[in-house]
Amino acid sequence: MKIYLSRGPDRVLVTQVQLATFHRGHNLIDQFQMTQPGMPVGSLLNLSNSIVNGGTFIQHNHIHSREQTTGYARLLENVATSALHDSVDDVDPPKCHPNTRVAIIQNIIDWTLGTDEKLCGKPILWLKGGAGVGKSAIARSVAEHCLDEGLLLGAFFFKAGDTSRNHVRNLVATISYQISICLPKFRDAVSAIIEDHPLVFKSSIKTQFSTLIVRPLSVVLANCSTTSSLPTPRLIIIDGLDECCDVNSQRDLVLTLQEITNTTALIRFLVCSRPESHLNAAFSLPRMVPILHNIFLDNDYVSRQDIRVYLQDKFTQIKEGHVFKHKLPADPWPTPQILETLVNKSSGQFIYAATVIRYLESPRHRPDHRLDAIFKLRAPFKDLPFTELDALYQHIISKAEDPLTVLDILAFPALYGYFNLEDIEAILQLEEGTVDVILVDLHSILSISARNVKFLHKSFTDFLSEPQRAGNLYQDLSKARLSHGARVISLMSTHHGLQTGYVCCSWMIHAPIQHVLRELGSSDNINADYVSPGILQASQQFPIVDFFKPLLSDSYRERNSRVSSLNSDQEFLKCYLHYLYCVKDVCEPTRVVYWEQMHEYCKCVLATLDNNWTDNWNAHFIFAYHHLLHDPRYPIPRNLLYAKLYQVLTDIDSLGGFGGTILRVIAPLRQNAQHFDDMAKISHHLRIGDIEKEAIFAKSACFCLALLCDEGSTSLDTSRINGIARHNRWKMREFPWLSRRQMVPIRGPSPLRDRLALISFRNISNGVYILKLTRIRKALQSSIPYRYDNIQVITMREHFQLKADESVQVWSVGKQSASSLPQQWPLYKFLLDMLPRILPLTGRYEPLVDMCRKRCLSSLSQFWPKKSRRVRQAIDCYLRRVDEQGDVYEVK
Repeated sequence: MKIYLSRGPDRVLVTQVQLATFHRGHNLIDQFQMTQPGMPVGSLLNLSNSIVNGGTFIQHNHIHSREQTTGYARLLENVATSALHDSVDDVDPPKCHPNTRVAIIQNIIDWTLGTDEKLCGKPILWLKGGAGVGKSAIARSVAEHCLDEGLLLGAFFFKAGDTSRNHVRNLVATISYQISICLPKFRDAVSAIIEDHPLVFKSSIKTQFSTLIVRPLSVVLANCSTTSSLPTPRLIIIDGLDECCDVNSQRDLVLTLQEITNTTALIRFLVCSRPESHLNAAFSLPRMVPILHNIFLDNDYVSRQDIRVYLQDKFTQIKEGHVFKHKLPADPWPTPQILETLVNKSSGQFIYAATVIRYLESPRHRPDHRLDAIFKLRAPFKDLPFTELDALYQHIISKAEDPLTVLDILAFPALYGYFNLEDIEAILQLEEGTVDVILVDLHSILSISARNVKFLHKSFTDFLSEPQRAGNLYQDLSKARLSHGARVISLMSTHHGLQTGYVCCSWMIHAPIQHVLRELGSSDNINADYVSPGILQASQQFPIVDFFKPLLSDSYRERNSRVSSLNSDQEFLKCYLHYLYCVKDVCEPTRVVYWEQMHEYCKCVLATLDNNWTDNWNAHFIFAYHHLLHDPRYPIPRNLLYAKLYQVLTDIDSLGGFGGTILRVIAPLRQNAQHFDDMAKISHHLRIGDIEKEAIFAKSACFCLALLCDEGSTSLDTSRINGIARHNRWKMREFPWLSRRQMVPIRGPSPLRDRLALISFRNISNGVYILKLTRIRKALQSSIPYRYDNIQVITMREHFQLKADESVQVWSVGKQSASSLPQQWPLYKFLLDMLPRILPLTGRYEPLVDMCRKRCLSSLSQFWPKKSRRVRQAIDCYLRRVDEQGDVYEVK
């Protein structure tokens, strides 16, 4: 029916929908005046039996039946037109860029058609992903493709800011309307149902689906010809479910979809949303799992590649069509590095890349200047580049119940990349499980696993740390980092001896202090920015003796079944002492705290050595090496003082609690020479009397000599090196053309000379072994200064066995591999250098005298004849000295 209202020459079309909308007492005059302001309208306009008084009326009737007109009109009253996938209310709706998201879209279409046998029994597909990842763009692209292919029944796009589509009240009516367009016979069926049940739109969402979609659709499709070659429409798309304002309605809708798919096989539902916690719970119900297919949009390789394609195409369009294209720099613009940075910043998040492009496309500015502003190479323009993205982040955080605590928690992943949930609760003094509860509404921007929390989007850190973008959500991350450091020190103050319920089982607890140390290492100006009153106060109150003393005993490991907790405590103490050393010259309070803590540390170590480790030789050697020999009165070469003992001593656990803890806490700080000098100075002041020092050095010499004379522990390395010599003799015998000079047969034990061997060199920067064929004499005689553990000898047989045996730990570089099996010869060589310098400092000690009189170095010593000769000379000198002194100066 078409109706024209006119007065004079003007005519206005009033459609059937408008008449139905104002049926039953609605004021048509007000609607007429609103649509045609200023046009005179008669004072009386009655609509009765298609007669209008007060105007000229032209009427055309195309009504099939009164029931259809009334029922269909009521359906149209409840349609949310802005929720349609092609609605004019959406200006520039998001769609997938050409040649992007191809695999995901095809996967959804195959699932819709049922071509994948594994997914035939899964009528619900949940497309989930973080905010701005491109879910709506995929949903619209799928809707358009399926509409062209005749597969789409309907779609509904929720939007939080639109009151016509941020609820489920209009959902069923909107989908039912689209089905009536797709299937004309459906219109008659649904109109009749609505006429019989005029209040159906006030029913539950389950009843509406059953009444307005499932029942009439079953009737229509049952009457259709089964011989038709056209595909049967079956897909319903529900996008942005998380933007429905009522959480309970979201859950009810998910359960309704499950019940519908149990009653009919005619419909498949594509649901797109963020992975909110309540939706995760609903889709994880046992009844949902068998019928659900999940697609998670994350920052994978395909997403990154799609964003790269999108950026490349858009930059090409800017260079070819922008009004200021002649002002752009010469190619390449942008550089590959800038393009890759934008891809990384996107984190699989299309909204970030799209925001950048929209900002650059401004016709009022040069694109290259705008790109510089994004990278902070130029002052920002009045219109900030990420306004849309910032509004999204602010909206998500505003949904949290406790935004202030949320911001305190978010500072951890913002600063450290990711962080342990239990440690966050301990540092912020929150109850167990609080972090999970507080962050329950932030799954669209956070990845929360069983242990850790991290950001899904790298750009979120930039948002939090920039005042212009974050506004009242701004976080001063530098101050937050210092606050975390102070809280960690205070927390560990109460943790000593496992006297509290909290057990620090995560190495991440010391990440705040490590983060400061990394900046201190790269900074030439160490100032007050790295110190806070909170850290000073916490350091002054830190009970280093109570904390450190249990770590030096073996009973601590026995009481603590979690070795990771022991390692974490040791790592914290290492970072703490290193930090105090780095900031000691910032001001007078930091200097005082440093010397007080170092004095207490050294006193604790010395007291523990005297009371608990009297007869332990390795404990005395480790103490002497790190706390006494750095004194200027002992002229020991630098390459010996700064060897990496914690790597040279292959089995640290066998050293006991004292030696193992000292190596893990103090040895890694070897690069700070002054730090060791300070410990040596304090230790010498604490030790009164030279006799006690001689006793420590004597027991240290026993440790050295015990290993140098131990044939059993060095036999494997001896046979390995001798095996290389035998292998070379066989090679020269079988392949004489390689070197004619070595054709002369070798008699007796073969010296190494210049024989070739596989040597594995440890890369200092990344710790990876690299194999190289070199002269074994060169490898054994020379090493990189301060790095006795840098070289290992690998036989060809070991090399190929390691490549074939997957159960053996192997370090790989390309096709090269090297054994991580411990080798004793680096330590052996180090002790050959150390013993002649320790023996002159020792007093008479009977176990040492007995070992020296035997003069039985192991066969491994033959590979370093000069060093071995110096050891024997030092032993002879020591024996002559103690024989002259007699028993008067014997140490205990």
